[in-house]
Amino acid sequence: MSTGPKAPGARFGRGRLVAVQSALGCLAAGIAYHDSGPWAWALGALGVLLAAAALLRSRGGWADQRLLERVRRRALTGAPVAGPAAGAADHLGVVHTLLPALDVTEVADRNGYALGVLADGRGYAAVLAFPGGALPAVPAGPVAQWLAEDPACPAAAQLVVEQFGLPPWDFHYRYQPTICYRQLPTGGRPVALRSWLVVRHEPIDAPEAAERRGGGAAGARAAVAAATARIRARLAAFGVATTPLDADALRDLLRQIGDASGDGRALAGSWAGSAATHCTVTARVGGQGDWARLLAGLAGCTADRVVAAATLTAEGGELRIRTAVRIVSTLAQHAASERDRLVRAGAVGPPAEDQAAGLLATLPVAHPSRPLVEAAGFSGTAAAAGGPTPTTAGGAR
Repeated sequence: MSTGPKAPGARFGRGRLVAVQSALGCLAAGIAYHDSGPWAWALGALGVLLAAAALLRSRGGWADQRLLERVRRRALTGAPVAGPAAGAADHLGVVHTLLPALDVTEVADRNGYALGVLADGRGYAAVLAFPGGALPAVPAGPVAQWLAEDPACPAAAQLVVEQFGLPPWDFHYRYQPTICYRQLPTGGRPVALRSWLVVRHEPIDAPEAAERRGGGAAGARAAVAAATARIRARLAAFGVATTPLDADALRDLLRQIGDASGDGRALAGSWAGSAATHCTVTARVGGQGDWARLLAGLAGCTADRVVAAATLTAEGGELRIRTAVRIVSTLAQHAASERDRLVRAGAVGPPAEDQAAGLLATLPVAHPSRPLVEAAGFSGTAAAAGGPTPTTAGGAR
């Protein structure tokens, strides 16, 4: 198990090193050919500008990353693509607010199951549901092998767990049954929980996988279906049953796990919707032990529901796990107080810097992109490829 990464902006990456080397080369060439007139001066000036752009710091981070972060946030909060109108029957709520181009279609996988495949303008994803009430382990070993060997070249897998607390009727209406239930010695267990595994394929990273299956959107969807069938078979070999979601079930999931109202705006520390407030925080998960501790810490959350999402990607030959947690309540003050309590208890990390990106990271779309992670302020933790098998255990009351 390798250690976690450095703080955002602290790492001197390979691309920055190449930029500095290029700047030194331009400066050396300008000095060597200083008798060549304006071209030599222009080359030297280019070297100075390139070095300044690569080495300039701002508020403890790299200045170019700060600039790119602003551009990404504008792109995320803007609406350059027209999606379904809010309130329309095909509007999926906040997921369409954040990803207006998202649509869901249905294909048949090689086993004959109807499989819903979403497309968000960048990649394609399908969802497998775990048995109700089961807390899935982080399938680090099987997922690492699957990401490395699968012919469809999947981009990521995402484990999503949604835990439900008591409905807030006692807070709103002094409803006696929920007041009484909160006083029972339930041991900090959620009332109910659901969990899923999301499979994502990005044609820009593996165009040949879609081309082998006819190319275009149809080929990409076929690649997702093939990768989903294979990871499902791997999990079944470990005794873990999963059920693929068809198009209707996938639409229902996207609408329910986000925010069906579809409106809202990002604030400092929360996403304020008309129906509920969403507070996204960061978390560090390096393996099954961290994941189990995280879910145990979230089990006692008294918010309406809490969503934990761990996205697994293969980067540089190792498995990376990026985790985010979203606390949801119809009472803004309750969501904020539960967020602060979990942070003080050490169960989770600090709030996401960009709550819109944070909310998106907890939706079952398995966004693996590094820009989104940087914009949300999440940290990734390397996981050992030989991690635990994906057994499921535990339940909910």
